[in-house]
Amino acid sequence: MKKAVLLSILTSSVLLATNGDNMIALGAESRSMGGTGVAMSMGTDSVFRNPAWVADIEGTQAMFGATLFMPEVSASNGNASGQSAKSKADQSVIPEVSHAGGINENLAYGIGMFGVSGMGVDYRNEDATKGLASMRTNFQFLRFVPSLAYKNENLRIGGGLTLAYGSLDMSAVMSSDPNNPALAAQRGGGVSDTLGYGAQVGIGYSVTPEITTGLYYQTQVDTTYDAVMDFNFDNVYEDLKLSQPAEYGIGLGYEKDNLKATVDYRKVLWSSADGYDAFGWDDQNIYALGLAYKMDDLTLRGGYNYADSPLGDGNFQGATVSGVPFPAANIAFFNLMGFPAISKQHFTLGLGYEINKNVGFDLAYVYSPEETLSSMNMEVSNKQNSITGALKYRFD
Repeated sequence: MKKAVLLSILTSSVLLATNGDNMIALGAESRSMGGTGVAMSMGTDSVFRNPAWVADIEGTQAMFGATLFMPEVSASNGNASGQSAKSKADQSVIPEVSHAGGINENLAYGIGMFGVSGMGVDYRNEDATKGLASMRTNFQFLRFVPSLAYKNENLRIGGGLTLAYGSLDMSAVMSSDPNNPALAAQRGGGVSDTLGYGAQVGIGYSVTPEITTGLYYQTQVDTTYDAVMDFNFDNVYEDLKLSQPAEYGIGLGYEKDNLKATVDYRKVLWSSADGYDAFGWDDQNIYALGLAYKMDDLTLRGGYNYADSPLGDGNFQGATVSGVPFPAANIAFFNLMGFPAISKQHFTLGLGYEINKNVGFDLAYVYSPEETLSSMNMEVSNKQNSITGALKYRFD
């Protein structure tokens, strides 16, 4: 039952997100403002980015939203026949639900359930002998976050628990002897799911009536996926420990009259997360900018988000994956062909409209221009578009 319910929530067939394998943000308001939210409230979505700002929510609010994610990924492997193909994993729907409200004048609560991370490609219709190994990967990660926030004059402090669900499916037609294609076999063990837990804390502070600042920290979530892949061709599917990394951030916000402006810096610690460290992922510095201007019931928003790819320049080293020695060429193959986390820039636009005092909606559009990475005679390109819509309701 647990697996059936969670898979029904994660309705996407394959995800491929943008800051590494994390979404740049959750919720239309934050996504339209470059993924910001450390230094000012983003409504009920603050449950995830910085729970301290939940304390600023007036009354009780709920949000229901979803992102239509449309990646365009192509890859080629010059070590084989030089085949180039486009991944069939080109659409997915990523859900989000959040709810928050005041307990008293100082204390508030928030609850959020978000599809926050994921990645995947699908080359199953391509000839397995021509370099892409009929690769299919599908990684999904959901967080359920209950939180509390406290406000006293200019200071806000918040914290929450992270209850996480992950699903991973990896498959490829590979041979133990590259010179003998007849030995090729399907090396994937099917879908494996797991649970994990963590925590997050945040601080918000009003420096002046117009200027705010914020800090947050999110712990690593340790997860292990059972019987994922036969990495060493012994006809036994090895487990893969793949933990979602810790991250922290700082932000600065400005709000006066009808104008909002905010900047965030965040760091994601991929290099110390189990699994990602073995595959040579680098820590990621993320810079985000957001602007909003309110005109009566209409708010216009825009932003920009930049982060170097955690795959770096593609100069991978050999490692040990699930207890199996893995040469650099294999690391490059799985990163580029299966998990091409190479997006860097994100340009964002959006709007919000208050239909009445209780009901409003937000829209966001995010464009990530094409990036290309080559390594060991292999190459991958990745371009992304996404549209997010959310309905907000304020209870009397």
